[in-house]
Amino acid sequence: MNVFWKKGPMFVKELKKEFSDQKLHYNTLSTIVRGLEEKGFIDHEQFGNTHRYFAALSKEEYKKKTLGNVVKKYFDNSYKNVVSLLVEEENISLEELKKLIDEIENTKSDPK
Repeated sequence: MNVFWKKGPMFVKELKKEFSDQKLHYNTLSTIVRGLEEKGFIDHEQFGNTHRYFAALSKEEYKKKTLGNVVKKYFDNSYKNVVSLLVEEENISLEELKKLIDEIENTKSDPK
């Protein structure tokens, strides 16, 4: 996705050049691109028998959608379960969590 956001619309042939160090086969990359399209992350324009692909979502929209999918799939659609795991695994301290709660409360109480 980063390649599409950075470079814009691309044919699979052009995309392959972006990953030349990984030696991905054209068909493999084409399958990945079609999978991203099926998920609604990218779209295409048709030029004869070929397609030029482009990002269908902004980076922010992509983040929200993928995070939502992870929460739904692995955390019973509960953000509370996500935060609990982050605290348990010490990926976020209680102090950081309290600061985040304060920021959220201040944002909600601040009329714009």
